Amino acid sequence: MKKLIYLIIITLIFSNSNLFAQSLGTVNFETKNASVQNKYLQDSLDNIDHLLKKAIDEKWIAGAVAFVAIDGEIVYNKAFGHKNISQNNNMAVDDIFRIASMSKPITSIAIMKLQEAGKLNYDDPVSKYIPEFANPKILIDVNPSDSSFTSKPAKNEITIHHLLTHTSGISYGFADTTMNKLYSKAGIIDLTTLKPIRIEENVAKLGQIPIKHEPGEKFTYGLGIDVLGRVVEVASGMSFDAYLKENIFDPLEMNDTRFYFDDDAHASRLTTMYANTRSEPLVEFPEDPNRDLSGNFPIKGAKTYFSGGAGLSSTAQDYFKFCQMVLNDGEYDGVRILKKETIQNAKKNMIGDVRVGKDHFSYGYQIAAIDGDLRFGRKPGKISWGGAFQTTFWMDPTRGVVAILLTQVYPSIHSQKLYGPFEQTVNGAVLED
Repeated sequence: MKKLIYLIIITLIFSNSNLFAQSLGTVNFETKNASVQNKYLQDSLDNIDHLLKKAIDEKWIAGAVAFVAIDGEIVYNKAFGHKNISQNNNMAVDDIFRIASMSKPITSIAIMKLQEAGKLNYDDPVSKYIPEFANPKILIDVNPSDSSFTSKPAKNEITIHHLLTHTSGISYGFADTTMNKLYSKAGIIDLTTLKPIRIEENVAKLGQIPIKHEPGEKFTYGLGIDVLGRVVEVASGMSFDAYLKENIFDPLEMNDTRFYFDDDAHASRLTTMYANTRSEPLVEFPEDPNRDLSGNFPIKGAKTYFSGGAGLSSTAQDYFKFCQMVLNDGEYDGVRILKKETIQNAKKNMIGDVRVGKDHFSYGYQIAAIDGDLRFGRKPGKISWGGAFQTTFWMDPTRGVVAILLTQVYPSIHSQKLYGPFEQTVNGAVLED
């Protein structure tokens, strides 16, 4: 039988370390499980320290929180740099990050929970819940002068399955210049907004816009998960934020994961959004009244738009609980969120021969294929996703690992310099005998 051997983390101790530890936000910890502790050999994970210190020194990022757990035990949990440079606020491990598309897996789990409860079926047409999606049309051409378009009827209806797997043909405007013209003209929100807009309004408008291709034909990343947020509301009879709180966040004690924060305690822990530009390596995210995306999100504005695809903020510890629940087949710390047979839809290929790059896709996650992208020491079956504001995570069922890296930069031009080495370091700390 193969045994997993994990590398020991050795905390570096400096003679005058108070200021050093404070600036890094380092947390000391002890593994409670002796069998986990005995799997460590050396301090390979401390290479994460060097990577993130370099990223701060090179002004790729202002700060970061990195988190690793093995077999449910936290083995690395550190903060680096600043959540706000100008205010000289040191990053802490419990600081809050806008997780953008890391919201998508949470929304997907909410849909699975409703399916398990008999409130919906994966093959239901979306129009059953949102009438505007009836009789979808496929885009043929757009007139650049006035954004008028020509289209043709689709052969099939968009289903819940299509939305969960990003095969509906619904794209993002910010990532598609053609669709951006149509979305802008219709007043459709892509990511976040400070305006008093609700998801039922936004999604109803989206239902009137033609899609990119026949549903199920290929993978097109887009606003489909925002549509699912509205489906949650219709199927459950609850507001989307209330449903998530009652059915996922409260049971898992994810008390720092929300769409918006109204209290000073949470607001003070929110990291500042930065941006990388070609002319300036790192600047605070510029405020533009003509743009929906704001650095003041999610503590300012109307706080009425619950984006299932991009709207949540969270901490590394909270998101770990969610990931570990998935890795544990639907249960965490004695609380069951989904049945084992239900959660399998988040852990296996659900799009057949369609590929996401070289990999598969489940209900909510990219799945590393046997013949897929196995760089950086990945194993087939790795479950992962990330967020546009430079956050990423993965779950490794083979090694029992959950790894999370949270930074806050948009747009970013250095993310791949962080993600690959971070993943290589973590995977290199877990050897098979």
